[in-house]
Amino acid sequence: MRDNTPPHRPDFEDGEDELLEMIDLEGQPLDEDDDDLEEVTLEQLEARLAGAGGGGDDDDDEEEDEEELRDRERIANIRDDAEITFRRHKAPVFACSLHPSHDWAVTGSEDDSALVWDTATGEVLFEITEHKDTVTETHFSHDGLYLATGDLSGELFAFKVSEQREERPILAKVWEYSMSDMSWLFWHRAANVLLAGSDSGEVFVWRIPSGDCKILPGQSSRCESGELSGDGKKLFTAYMNGSVKLWDLKSCQVLMEVNDQHPMGFGEITHAVVACERESPFYICAEASGKMLFCTNNGPVSTIQSEHGIECLAFAPPASDLKLFACGSLDGRISIWDYGKSSLRTICENPVPNDGVIRIKWLSDHTILAATSQGNLNAFDARTGSLKFTLTGHFYHIYEFVYKAHENLLLTVSEDNTAKIFKVPPLGD
Repeated sequence: MRDNTPPHRPDFEDGEDELLEMIDLEGQPLDEDDDDLEEVTLEQLEARLAGAGGGGDDDDDEEEDEEELRDRERIANIRDDAEITFRRHKAPVFACSLHPSHDWAVTGSEDDSALVWDTATGEVLFEITEHKDTVTETHFSHDGLYLATGDLSGELFAFKVSEQREERPILAKVWEYSMSDMSWLFWHRAANVLLAGSDSGEVFVWRIPSGDCKILPGQSSRCESGELSGDGKKLFTAYMNGSVKLWDLKSCQVLMEVNDQHPMGFGEITHAVVACERESPFYICAEASGKMLFCTNNGPVSTIQSEHGIECLAFAPPASDLKLFACGSLDGRISIWDYGKSSLRTICENPVPNDGVIRIKWLSDHTILAATSQGNLNAFDARTGSLKFTLTGHFYHIYEFVYKAHENLLLTVSEDNTAKIFKVPPLGD
């Protein structure tokens, strides 16, 4: 959550009621034998309380006031480029998805709700209020027939999506499941199969709506991330104990594993991301310190140490004429790597210093979009590292975004309690 929200401080100017409640004078009997006891007026007491604790607290308060003032000035100067701003959530928004054929968005929030709404008007079309914890995953299936939602505690729901008159959706729950705390959730990109990783390390694979389930066993270590291979038949996963595995989804067997005993392996990790190349059996696992591990179906092939910690990772589209992948860092840099040559191609510098990169995705063969900790969306030319355009409107962290290429539509969700719809400028690739 935001760490720059100023703490509440009592307002002494409102009179003595709050002050008396704070120090509870009436609950402190006077000691008649105490010769040193003196009468103190309210004004004197206020002055003493204001001076209590020395100058350190005053300095802290001044620093907090200055930080709050800078933040307000920053927010006041933000240009809102969004076509639609959705404000119906009451807390930070973490998850989002766009329906493949209708003008429908779904967003999930810390307010324990998932809302389906119209991307043209912002009108709420359906509310999912059965979750009891922060909704961190919301996904329409590849064909738009189903919607899956999941919360941090592991409560998962799947809804059949049908259309009412006037293009309003009807959602009927067809499946639900309670797992241990969930770490990630997504649909298979070519089938109505739902995959989820857990804090206990198991990976669940369900066929929807029947609920038929396969479980990829864990090692009592959180499955931090997972991604489908290019052929859709395998799953590449990373765990907090440093293990990396490639699973066959049909047989539930491990095809390849790198553990902490392997010379190229990781030790205990705090954050890991994985990516799979779409047209070849080539996989990357990267962790927060900047170490990247490259693997094929047969095992690890090499490692690279980046100069920057890695928060997010993405391969260029399969159609790209260049063999590139991008890494985003919390120090605000995006490094573009040529994995054919195992070499760094260029660095993209965010225009705002120390504006951490939280998510990156490729919009086209040569355009990479970064969502940042200060609410900016920066698009770069991956060939040169030059900034192509910036979209603004959010105040704080953008946690997720999705791009609907055929409509040039971008959906974003943020720590500032809002979701926004942007029109993306021409990419010019």
